Amino acid sequence: MDWSALPPELLHLISTKFSSFSDLIHFRAVCNTWRASATSVLPTQIPYFLLEPDPGDTTLQFYSLTSCKAHTVTVPSCHDQTVLDLSNGFLLVQHLENPDLSLLNPVTNSKVSLPFLQIKRPQLVWSSPDPTRTDGYTVCLFGNARLPNKLSAFWRCGELEWSTINNGSPRSCYYGEMHLVLSTVSKNLDIFDVATKTLRDVVPPPPGEGPFSPPGALVYIVASAGHVLRVLEHDDRYQPVDQCHFDIHRLEFGADKKKPSWVKVSNIGDQVLFLNIVNGFSISASCFEGVRGNSIYFMKAEGILFDHLSCYNLARYDIGTGIAEELPFPSVTGGAWFLPSLHYF
Repeated sequence: MDWSALPPELLHLISTKFSSFSDLIHFRAVCNTWRASATSVLPTQIPYFLLEPDPGDTTLQFYSLTSCKAHTVTVPSCHDQTVLDLSNGFLLVQHLENPDLSLLNPVTNSKVSLPFLQIKRPQLVWSSPDPTRTDGYTVCLFGNARLPNKLSAFWRCGELEWSTINNGSPRSCYYGEMHLVLSTVSKNLDIFDVATKTLRDVVPPPPGEGPFSPPGALVYIVASAGHVLRVLEHDDRYQPVDQCHFDIHRLEFGADKKKPSWVKVSNIGDQVLFLNIVNGFSISASCFEGVRGNSIYFMKAEGILFDHLSCYNLARYDIGTGIAEELPFPSVTGGAWFLPSLHYF
C-alpha cells in the first residue's frame, strides 16, 4: 500500500490526535504529502525539559511531565550548530566553525539568522512577544564583551545591528516594551525602555534583602499574567529538595509619579512558573491539563560533578502548602524548560 496516497483530509484528522509534539514531528517526517497535510496548530503542550545536546548533535532529548518519559526528535539544522540557550520555544544556536548566531525552532526546523555580535558566551535572555512574528519581535542576548564588561544586546526584526546596554544581567525579563534587569551585586531592578535603551527606573530589593542576604539565595525576574514577579529561591546546594522554599514579590508600578515597589504575595492563582538556571516563564494551568496552578517547577542544584559541571534535580514547589517534591527524572547537568511551537519565522 502506498501510504503517501492517503487522502489529505484523513491525514490532517490523524495529525490532530497526537498529544505529544514528538509524535507529530515523526508524522510530518514520513513524506512531503504527510507534512503538507499535517495540522499547523500544535495541540496544547505542557512544557517539556530539553536536555543539553552535544555540539553538532541532531537528536534532541526531552523529558515529558505528562508521560514521565524521555522523547527524542531529530533536528537536521543542528548538524553544524551548538545549542547555547533557549527562550519561548526557540533555540539560540551558533555555527561550529564561525561566530554566526541564529534562532532555531526545533519543531519546524525553521531558522532565522541574527546580525553579527562581538560577544563571548552569549545567552538568550528572552525573545518577545513571539519570535515567530515577522512584524517587530525583539531578541535580547547577554554575554561578555571585553572582560570584565558584561552587556545586554537587543535586536529588533528588520534592524541591521544590535543595540547594547553595559553591565547587563541574564536574570531579566521582557514586559510591555521594557527590559527589566536584576543587578547581580546590589539586587536592584533596573528598568530600561527597549525602544530608546534608556534607564527609566531603579527599584531596590524588598526589605530584608540585599547584595548578600539572604545567603545563597537565587533571584528570578519573571513576567506572569500581566505582572512582574520577583521569585527568590532559598538555595543551599546541600539541602534536600523537600527543604526548598520560595518568597515571591509582585512589582507595583506607582501611580501619580510614585516609584515602583515590591509587594509580597502568597498566591499566584492558576499561574505556574518554570524556572531555569537564571530565568523562567509562566503559563496558566487552566490551559494545560496535568499541571497544578500556584506552583513552581525548578532546577534544584545538588552539587558539582568531577568535571566541574553542576548537577540538578527537577522539582516542583507548591506555593500554597510550601512543600517541594522531586520529579521522577534522572539528574541533569544542564538544559531548560521548553514550550513547543509550530510557528515558522
